[in-house]
Amino acid sequence: MNTALKRLPLLGIVIVATGCDNVEWGGVELGFSSPADSPVSETSAEVGEVVEDPVPEDRPMGPVLYLGHRAGGEATLVAVAEIRPEGLFPLEAVGSVEASRAFMAEHLTLGMEFTLFSDGARVGRLIADRFSVDGRYCSARPQIRGPIELTPVAATVERFLALPATEGNAFEYGAYSPVDQTRDLRVTSLTAMQEIIPSVGALWPVSVLGIRQDVQMFRATPNGAPTVVATFVYADDLRVGPAALGAYSVFLASDDDGVGYRSTYADYRLFSRDGKGAARYFDHLDVDGDGSDEMVLEVMGEDAMWLSTLGRQGGAWVEEYRDPCGLPPSSSAPAN
Repeated sequence: MNTALKRLPLLGIVIVATGCDNVEWGGVELGFSSPADSPVSETSAEVGEVVEDPVPEDRPMGPVLYLGHRAGGEATLVAVAEIRPEGLFPLEAVGSVEASRAFMAEHLTLGMEFTLFSDGARVGRLIADRFSVDGRYCSARPQIRGPIELTPVAATVERFLALPATEGNAFEYGAYSPVDQTRDLRVTSLTAMQEIIPSVGALWPVSVLGIRQDVQMFRATPNGAPTVVATFVYADDLRVGPAALGAYSVFLASDDDGVGYRSTYADYRLFSRDGKGAARYFDHLDVDGDGSDEMVLEVMGEDAMWLSTLGRQGGAWVEEYRDPCGLPPSSSAPAN
């Protein structure tokens, strides 16, 4: 984290409106009001005993990571988590409509600028022109809307991560250069799934390809081999909704260790046993400055979504953050 995030001029900035976006954003527009004063607790004590109320730690909040979905020439950002030196942490003041409104009143202003990142690179900016509360997730969270400006090479980007441009924190990022989805890389995801199915005792589908509902590739380290991630859903869909009878999902990651691709993460969930939680790769960014990017995932449950992140540890991916209201990963890990 040695490079300061600068407001660089966006050469040939364009605002692209597409006609294929048909996105509905949950939530309700809200006005701001000052949060109510916190109640003062009283502590009883024996006669002669001196009792001091604990002094809350006056720690300033770190920068907040946001994820964004584009709709034409505008986008919506949703708060993910607070970034601290030791990693991502839940936003303590968020979880209800009232708390989200108080967060926006304290930390957000009209005209506030956000830097947009996609595939680990800076691709544009958003200017906040209205706020609301997003109710699509398992807990309410602040939502920011506004027009976007994108660099020409990223003119077709549909989703991204974002950070406040005025934070003045250092974030490393490279040039926008998405990995091409070659046939060999796509086949890698199918090979990994074929190995996982018998190791967890899952039912074989008629076609492994037929249940693959998402596949993506990205570089977690500069100049490294692409990481392949994919979501497979059996007897259900990659969406929020009731779990179908006998349905399961697998989210997997595969990496090249120098001699070929091997599985580096797998979350198998039998919905009737583990609860529905079908994960989908959203984007990646080195938010903790360790030289390796973190994956941000959206996880689809029966009633709502939640967010989690994966980071590299010892050559494998492990969950480093999860919304407190989300279900934990399944304990049914593939056999070694």
